[in-house]
Amino acid sequence: MVKIPILTLLLATLIVFGGSGCGPDADDDTRRGNKPETTDFCEEHQIAETQCPFCNPSLIESLGHCDGHGVPEALCYQCNSALIPAFKSVGDWCAGHDRPESQCYICNPELDPARQETPATEPTAAATQPVDSPTASAAPMGYFSRTQQPPSVNCSTLGLVVRFDHPDIAEAAGLQLAAVESRAVTKTIECSAELAYDGNRYAQLSAQVPGIISEVRKDLGDHVEPGEALVTITSTHLGAAKASYLQAVAAVALWQRNHAREADLLDRGVSTEKDFFEAETRLAESRIALSETEQALFSFGLSKQQVEDVRQGDDTSARYAVKAPFSAIVVDRHATIGEVVDPSKPLFAVADVSRMWALIDVYESDLRHIQAGQPAVLHVEGLPGDSFAGQITWVDSQLSPQTRTLRARVELDNNRGLLRAHMFAKASVTVRDRRQSLVVPEAAVQWEGCCNVVFVKKSETVYEPRRVHLGIATGTVYEVLDGVSEGEEVVTQGSFLLKTEILKGSIGAGCCEVDPGA
Repeated sequence: MVKIPILTLLLATLIVFGGSGCGPDADDDTRRGNKPETTDFCEEHQIAETQCPFCNPSLIESLGHCDGHGVPEALCYQCNSALIPAFKSVGDWCAGHDRPESQCYICNPELDPARQETPATEPTAAATQPVDSPTASAAPMGYFSRTQQPPSVNCSTLGLVVRFDHPDIAEAAGLQLAAVESRAVTKTIECSAELAYDGNRYAQLSAQVPGIISEVRKDLGDHVEPGEALVTITSTHLGAAKASYLQAVAAVALWQRNHAREADLLDRGVSTEKDFFEAETRLAESRIALSETEQALFSFGLSKQQVEDVRQGDDTSARYAVKAPFSAIVVDRHATIGEVVDPSKPLFAVADVSRMWALIDVYESDLRHIQAGQPAVLHVEGLPGDSFAGQITWVDSQLSPQTRTLRARVELDNNRGLLRAHMFAKASVTVRDRRQSLVVPEAAVQWEGCCNVVFVKKSETVYEPRRVHLGIATGTVYEVLDGVSEGEEVVTQGSFLLKTEILKGSIGAGCCEVDPGA
């Protein structure tokens, strides 16, 4: 039990509501007409009043978060060394590790960084300085996401309560309450995206045999149908392959007749079995040769019908056409008449642009939320006022080592033809769509060193710090997975004041009595 004397709360109330000065004697000096020695220095906390988070708790919200060290900017002693005397003055200082006790990981082993979540960015050098401990290291507070941290089983606030001497003190201290409620929660995440052709309807076409381009039939932007020729190539290799194929066809026909003749002669006793078996062997060899030359033509891109046409028409021409595999538009061309063809280099690229892909980059901190099947809306930079809806169809299994982001794919209809490959866009992915959840206002949640806590009103004079396991954040409320029940009242404005009091008691240097068994 943390018992807060009336004088302490009244003093805190005076500070919060803008009393002149920052100390118990400030108003006395004013009433006596004496001018304080300095008008901008807090004697109690040894820091400029404009920088004193203990006298001006509103600074914690107004200054925001220190991304480099993972604490509120107003409480970051690494960015503002003037805060060190202030922490020492309120007893929140770990002399053994030279940092505030409320930010000391060595004294709180449950905050082992190995258990925490790795961020998308590297911690700063100032945040990763070694500490004087051979067995422990102090990672920066920003080395994990506090809102995703489950409650610690060794939390020092277990069993504590904050008890006021009188019911009027809570009102005088400016405490405000909000009820834990069930609400339909919608959560979206914002991602950068780049448009690309549908990989299942995109093809780079190249010649499958060396040669010289003799005719170019299609140009950029032209529409092509399946099997339609884009370019014609003259290739001596193809002519030779056709000739070899026709030679193999003729050889098979010859040895079929010879095999039949030897069989007839053997039946009449005119020929020997040796001659018959030799003819049978030659027939088998010729059929194998025919199969090899036929496969060579297939490898050049000829279809079965085209190979049959070569057989029927004795075609030994060296002309060869590169054809479209599906209905598409020519989106790239590298073919020029007279150019020598290299099979390893594409001549054309074709794509079906009626559908496009948006490749989005998901931040590492959002990985737990993203999955296939979620709806997404894209706003393309070059098309202001238009939005394009789609659905995530694929999520990568690995992070990019350069950007530390995860790539996912959204498929989009492009019937109007407005979308182009390599356009940049912003994607809003709905990761939670109106699911009923318990929520508390963000202002109600405080980080007390190892856990996220809210202060639950038990009576007019008693407030209990309750460990909570948080889910998603919407920007105004947190989803609560565990720790509170619907209908309970939690402190919003003034929750930081109550947290300060339990921290003073938990480190043994506050002005309040601490009774863990209460």
